[in-house]
Amino acid sequence: MHSSDNCSEYRDYGATVIRGLLAREVVDAISYQMSMLVRSSGRQMLAPPTIGNKPCFEAYCYQTPVLLTLLWGMTPRIEQLTGCSLLPTYSYFRTYQRGDLCRIHCDRPACEHSLSLTLAYADGREWALEVGRSVVPPEFRGTEKGDDDFGDDEHVAFPMQPGDAVLYRGVEFMHGRTAVNPNRWSAHLFMHWVDRNGPFADQAFDSQNVAGPTDFVFPASV
Repeated sequence: MHSSDNCSEYRDYGATVIRGLLAREVVDAISYQMSMLVRSSGRQMLAPPTIGNKPCFEAYCYQTPVLLTLLWGMTPRIEQLTGCSLLPTYSYFRTYQRGDLCRIHCDRPACEHSLSLTLAYADGREWALEVGRSVVPPEFRGTEKGDDDFGDDEHVAFPMQPGDAVLYRGVEFMHGRTAVNPNRWSAHLFMHWVDRNGPFADQAFDSQNVAGPTDFVFPASV
């Protein structure tokens, strides 16, 4: 459960760790469902490296109902933590290999409020997410820095167990994982929202066509 400390840390520093956001049984179930999806998909879910060094298994929420449902359902909880009225944008699942890293970067506007949730570690070894303490100037936001470390910039490491999550302002603060992954694999879920009254409100639902006129038509024989 989150506390008032989470709310104040997020407001003051742009990042906070939430212990036990999801129960271990729930993240175990999500991990299992995703592992079955990877197994049935073969190499189709294997994505080339972007801000890491090795290919990852990845899945995008608008092609994966379990991820989309969790993103939408998590929205009220994240609203409580951020103090904002939010709309979901997108989420994705990623499994990193042993020895991989996540280079320091900041995110596109759809990631105004971001959540990094740890699902599982193959070997039970924590792999911390690191978040910078300095706000990225507007002209550099939405661009990937791509450095292996933070240099002289102050930053904080957030070790996580499965079910723990880090809430952070992904557009404003650099973040990444500078230590290499110590596990044979690690599974993570990333979820993103925008303030419905903010400058990135047009990023809601990641510009996907998710709503329209609704009608339910029963067969004439029923």
